[in-house]
Amino acid sequence: MKKIFHLILILIGLAIGIGQSYAQTKITGEVVSQSHESLPGATVMIKGTLEGVSTDLNGQFKFTTRKKGIQSLIISYVGYENKEIKIVLGDSSLNLKIELREKAAQIADIVITAGAFEASDKKKGVTLKPLDIVTTASAAGDIYGALTSLPGTATVGEDGRLFVRGGDAYEAHTYIDGLRVKKPYSSTTPDLPSRGRFSPFLFTGTTFSSGAYSAQYGQALSSALVLTTTGIATDNQWGFSLMSVGGGGAYTKSSKDGSISLNLDYTNLTPYNSLVKQKVDYTTDPNSIGGSVVGRLKIGRTGLLKVMANATSGNIALSYKDYDNFAKLTPITLKNQNLYFNSVYSSELGKGWNIRFGNALSYDDNDLKPGTIHLEEYDLFYDSKLTLSKEFSPSLRLYTGVEANISKWQQRYRDSDLMAHDIILKDQLWASFVEVEALVLRKIALRAGLRGEYSHMLDWTGAAPRFSAAYLLTKKSQISIATGLFYQKPEEDLLRFNRTLDCEQSWHYIANYQYQDDNRIFRIEGYIKNYNNLVRFEKAQLYSAESYNNQGYGYAKGVELFWRDQKTVKYLDYWLSYSWIQSERAYRDYPMAARPTFAPEHTVTAVGKYWVNKINTQFGMTFIWSSGRPYDDPTTTSYNDKLAPSYFDISINASYLFPLWGKTSVLYASVSNLTGKSNIYTYRYYNDPSGQLIKDSVEPEAKRFFFIGFFLNFN
Repeated sequence: MKKIFHLILILIGLAIGIGQSYAQTKITGEVVSQSHESLPGATVMIKGTLEGVSTDLNGQFKFTTRKKGIQSLIISYVGYENKEIKIVLGDSSLNLKIELREKAAQIADIVITAGAFEASDKKKGVTLKPLDIVTTASAAGDIYGALTSLPGTATVGEDGRLFVRGGDAYEAHTYIDGLRVKKPYSSTTPDLPSRGRFSPFLFTGTTFSSGAYSAQYGQALSSALVLTTTGIATDNQWGFSLMSVGGGGAYTKSSKDGSISLNLDYTNLTPYNSLVKQKVDYTTDPNSIGGSVVGRLKIGRTGLLKVMANATSGNIALSYKDYDNFAKLTPITLKNQNLYFNSVYSSELGKGWNIRFGNALSYDDNDLKPGTIHLEEYDLFYDSKLTLSKEFSPSLRLYTGVEANISKWQQRYRDSDLMAHDIILKDQLWASFVEVEALVLRKIALRAGLRGEYSHMLDWTGAAPRFSAAYLLTKKSQISIATGLFYQKPEEDLLRFNRTLDCEQSWHYIANYQYQDDNRIFRIEGYIKNYNNLVRFEKAQLYSAESYNNQGYGYAKGVELFWRDQKTVKYLDYWLSYSWIQSERAYRDYPMAARPTFAPEHTVTAVGKYWVNKINTQFGMTFIWSSGRPYDDPTTTSYNDKLAPSYFDISINASYLFPLWGKTSVLYASVSNLTGKSNIYTYRYYNDPSGQLIKDSVEPEAKRFFFIGFFLNFN
């Protein structure tokens, strides 16, 4: 762990002294269209710098600058002509109203939406922003918790990870600034949900692709979550938080050419668990300490270097039911240390070419002791990616690049019977890709790509074609289609027994219709996903290499609906989603093709947020209902043919804004499962001392989860 914090201190040392503090000028205003409609997500920048901001949902913006004298302000928005205006910066504030003119059709006018929810401030099709995530009642500030309010995802409460369209959680990968995060979730013990490791406020853009994603990303059978980090901070600020589960502090130092942000968080559930009775028998309540460093530095006229490091250390101990003897409890302890480091440099090369070069390092150390067994796992993963892009014209773009993944996974096993083994898996996976976006006849957007991959350990080579298209029916509606082939290397817990397996694969076929107008969006999407080469093995021969093969298969098909309305009722923002899925697969130790345990047939979600101006408070509510998930009853000859009860949850929250010491503070409170319904996720079967099977339900730690937090920021 010392190495992790030494690295953070080095990053701090490199970033300190970025610039001097000068008097600042505040620039505020509004960006509108020729018809005086607000343009949310428009970019306002001072020419020749990286100082600026994106407009909010009302088209308004504000930022401060240390620049003085005559400057040029550049305003841009997708589908509109860029505008440059002269401003004079002095000691007084500026307030501007800027009007943009719509321009001729280009690629950006038609956003290919099949299989993707775009949530970037630079896109019209905004779905979820960081503020949406932290104010979604059921999410509890977790990125992945908020994504389960979107169609195509499933609530698997005892796990907490992202399950997409009948795919297992390992099939959904997370990328930060284009680079893969090997361990995006916190480590946990059986039947306790994990959480995402990263704060939503680290990111300005979120692209959640539930299928047929771009050729720029690979090694994910089901979906890609692409997170774009923030740019240079425009203000110096510090803040702290006090919560029912811990606290934290943050500091940001900004200069003309860069910024650095430091953040520390501490979580300890001991006080909370002493007040709210838990069904889990903890001997050490979950606790963790973590920190992050985020540095931004302008290099030259167009270059930007982004650096971030995130480190956490966690600890938990509990007693868990013994699978072989229901009357016995097995003590489990888990200690985890995790580090993620990411650096990305981007710049213009001239003649329309742009370059992006990034490196990411993931390190995860799990020290697990279930009973008399001692299991240590070390996971080191390095990702390096070079991307070149060129806009030949407003209707033609090219992306091409190369990527290298270098991994080392090590497991050390010891038990009281003196059994021991040490396993090390090393691999180099190389990839290259090319992708073209084109606009045809002003109403058709096409994206075609090809990705090639090679794994040194598996001696495997694969080529993955991708294609998608969108047709603009009207200015407010379009249809999209997408298809592609996707590969993924088997997980290490399978490769430790057999290293001659091939990559698993899936084909995606997606079609959707989307209508969007004035802060309202409706979409309906249908899909088919076919699996091949899935890994299978005999449960009774778990440790035999000959038991493992690539003869698994499966499918998932479904229909999804989504509606969001931020306009009809003033101060009300809500969205509704529905997912229907049919899925079967024969993989892992499944004896036959069956619906997987993580794929409920029906899921309905409703999220609402209402701002009450008189009391400066936003109230929120999330409703989730899903049909029961399959589980296996070993006393029958069928497999996964039983259903757990349906899942039902209503969560509420409130955010009260008030002034303190001249700054805006937030008091936040939330309650999950307001009705107190006894939700049962699934069932487990145990042996009692007489050898009989006992059916036991898997439920949340407590019927409700209460959260209270106080947050204060100074700038």
